[in-house]
Amino acid sequence: MLTEKVRSTISLHSLLEHSEKILVAVSGGVDSVVLLDLLRQLAPEYSLELVVAHLDHQLRGEESRTDARFVEQLALRYGLSFVSESMDVRVVARKKKIGIEEAARMVRLQFLRTTAEKVGATKIAIGHTSNDLAETVLFNLIRGAGTAGLVGIRPVNPPFVRPLIDVTRAEIVSYAREHDLSWREDRSNVDTKFTRNRIRHEIIPALREFNPKLIAGLSRTAEIVREEHDAFLELLDRPWKEMLIEESRGMVRLNRKYLERSSVGIRRALLRRALERVRGDLQGINKAHIDALCHLITSSRAHGEIHLPRVLTRVQGGDVVLTSRYIRPAAIATCEVPLGSSEFPSFGIALDLELIPWEGKTDLLKGGTENVEIADADKVSFPLILRARRAGDRFSPLGLSGTKKLKDFLIDSHVPFYERDATGLLCDKERIILVVGKRLSNAVRVDARTRRVLVIRWKEIA
Repeated sequence: MLTEKVRSTISLHSLLEHSEKILVAVSGGVDSVVLLDLLRQLAPEYSLELVVAHLDHQLRGEESRTDARFVEQLALRYGLSFVSESMDVRVVARKKKIGIEEAARMVRLQFLRTTAEKVGATKIAIGHTSNDLAETVLFNLIRGAGTAGLVGIRPVNPPFVRPLIDVTRAEIVSYAREHDLSWREDRSNVDTKFTRNRIRHEIIPALREFNPKLIAGLSRTAEIVREEHDAFLELLDRPWKEMLIEESRGMVRLNRKYLERSSVGIRRALLRRALERVRGDLQGINKAHIDALCHLITSSRAHGEIHLPRVLTRVQGGDVVLTSRYIRPAAIATCEVPLGSSEFPSFGIALDLELIPWEGKTDLLKGGTENVEIADADKVSFPLILRARRAGDRFSPLGLSGTKKLKDFLIDSHVPFYERDATGLLCDKERIILVVGKRLSNAVRVDARTRRVLVIRWKEIA
């Protein structure tokens, strides 16, 4: 009995918990209609609250609108809440410069995530079957995917759950007919210009001549690969922790030497994990991208960069830094710096400024710490401000009579590129007088004519 099979899948993979609100994705096709019917039956057993969601992709004109009305009536007949939206997938595909299938998938997943959040659903149920799993495995195999691609479709990929993943499409149709369910047929599902449809209607039937139980065989292969892949990822945790130097939103910094010493397989796996942590997924990342990263890291170049889909990767000495190209540091506001003690959280520093007569006792004023600079107060044009760098900034480092580009100074001072926009610049009315933590300006140096000094102390704050 199909209900028992689905109940077993739910239990095996812990798909559902008691008293959850579940968003059920219903296209109107037979898979999703059967999914909704089965979950409605199981709802009392798990104390579930179901909400039906439908997205009109606007790909088939009036047929698409009829599908939406059909699903709305189905939800009404079951006494369930219904949420729908319409989105022109062709426009999205054109703007993003991607295929219709990819655009439809992207839009659909975003709609479901957003809707689940709005209605307070903890899970999103999707009607993928073992046929979909088999087709995905073949699709990824044809593309030349690695083990992650051969995993196919996972039963659970939070917040998505797939109660029908162990059920064949033949079983779905049989159940629908047995229970007198009606559904909508999407004519685009037989259009073999789409790769997945060619796999479904041409390649799988051909392969069944060699193995009549092809779907079950491919599902079993996917399960084995999934278990072994998950075990490998768990074993990867230790080298990941040893290699990781720093991680924040949209950025990871890695130990380049550790990657160079790692075996090729571990190196590639670590880089894939790093990319996923920065981007949130690995869509559009292929072997050529990982090969390019490996080549950059193991090269003799001290500095270099590679632009990958949605990620910028740089090597800088012993560091490998991956940053999301969609994450841009917020502009840090300019702050006035008074005499006395002040904190500047945006820059992560506190400053203490003091004006005192000059007695020529540098060591006594510095007190054995490096976090102190002494400037000739009469060469400083007050008031002072603390700001971030700007295009065209120049700086005269102590010991240099002329000026140089601030960018070049920061590079020469080994300031990582991802820290440069947050490096504090203490400025008077005319120029930068201190790159905090790095160097005082030669323009305000103490000399034989100095009568009073500005003592600048700083410390890092959280």
